[in-house]
Amino acid sequence: MELRTNLQRYEFIRFAMFKKKLTKVDLSKLMNISYPTMLSKLNNIGNLRISEASELCEILDINLIELITINNFKR
Repeated sequence: MELRTNLQRYEFIRFAMFKKKLTKVDLSKLMNISYPTMLSKLNNIGNLRISEASELCEILDINLIELITINNFKR
């Protein structure tokens, strides 16, 4: 379940990057973190600090609560 949730968050972020025409390199520069670190954090969104997640959401114009709560509802 955790793997699927991470994948859903990654796809959510990827789509937002696509809409803003940003690459992972662009995103790493905007967030002032190295490209390898950005790749690591995108591969496991749970490794983002709250401040980083907030900054990421601000850059991509996405909702932080929506990103955090993806797939956290009961079926």
